[in-house]
This record gives sequence, C-alpha cells and structure tokens, in this order.
Amino acid sequence: MQHSSYFFENCDDTTLASLIRSGDAQSDIAFEIICVRYLNLISSIASKYRYCAEGYELSDFMQEGLIGLLSACKSYDNGRGMSFKNYAMLCVENRFKTIRRHKNATTQVPPTNLVPIDSSLELLEDANEMSVQEILESKEYIKSVFKNLDKTLSELEKKVLKLYLSGYSYSQTAAALSISEKAVDNAMYRIRKKLSR
Repeated sequence: MQHSSYFFENCDDTTLASLIRSGDAQSDIAFEIICVRYLNLISSIASKYRYCAEGYELSDFMQEGLIGLLSACKSYDNGRGMSFKNYAMLCVENRFKTIRRHKNATTQVPPTNLVPIDSSLELLEDANEMSVQEILESKEYIKSVFKNLDKTLSELEKKVLKLYLSGYSYSQTAAALSISEKAVDNAMYRIRKKLSR
C-alpha cells in the first residue's frame, strides 16, 4: 500500500520503526524521516565521544550513530515499556561506547601482539548483537539513503547538511559558508522537507 509523504511526516516513531522493520519499498522513506528527527540527538551524543577514539571523525560517529538508530528501529519492542526515543538513544550510545572500548583495547595492546584480520571485517558489536554482515549491510543502506538524498539537494543544502552532520551549530555553519544564520535555517528547513517527500 502506497502512502503519501504527509502520512510519514505524521507517523509517530514507533510506527516508523515498524514500517522500517517491514522492509517494504517505503521503509527507506520511513528511515529518512526518522533520521531527520534524530540527527540533533545523535550529533549531540556523538560530540561527547568523538575525542575518545583517535582516528574517528565526528562524521564517522554520525554514521555509526545512524547504524545504531537503524538497529533500534529493527529491534524495538513496544511491549517492553521503554519509549522508542529512549531505546534508540541507548542503542546509539552503546554503539559509541563499543567504538571507544574497541579503540582503547587496541591502543593498550602492543602492536607486535596484534593479529591482522581481513580488512572487510569489523570488530564492532552492537548491544543488539548485530552480526558483522548486518553492520556492513546497514552501512551500505545508510550510504544509499544519503546518496538518494544527495541527488535532491542543492549545492548550498549539501554544504549545510555536511557541516550540520559534522557538529557545526547554525552560527558556525553561517560563518563557515559566509551566509546568514537565517539562510542556514532556511536550508535546513528545505532539507527536512525534501527528506519527508
């Protein structure tokens, strides 16, 4: 059954998570909507962790945070008494903690004791016990969502979104792009509208 963008915009998080779990053709739209809703929170949590793992940029943490959000959508159980928002943020934070633990563990082990592994594998395991295959599929899925979004955004909107995902405030974005804060706000409004189509 096809739904209009208005339908998705007015769905609560639990309904969107259920649509994402269904995996039908419209699950991508549902995930784009939920991404927009949670970008601020993910960015805020990512900012706390980005200095804890050398070699990781804020944009890396944002991508990992979106994987945590996708994992939350796929595993959320409304009957357990926790709101989707709290559950999702717990999944995101646990993902960041796993990155930090992994980085700290590898820095404490002398390089001579490290065993090389296949570069296509990842050692990051989520609190929801995502398999390596699921993590790689999630990364590809998130890349495809943002690739589709990239086709619809203007050059200014792409620049604004990139800075936003890197943790820039509206005023910092405005200064970096030599535009007004109002122009940044307008660009973010247009981005949100395009995501919800």
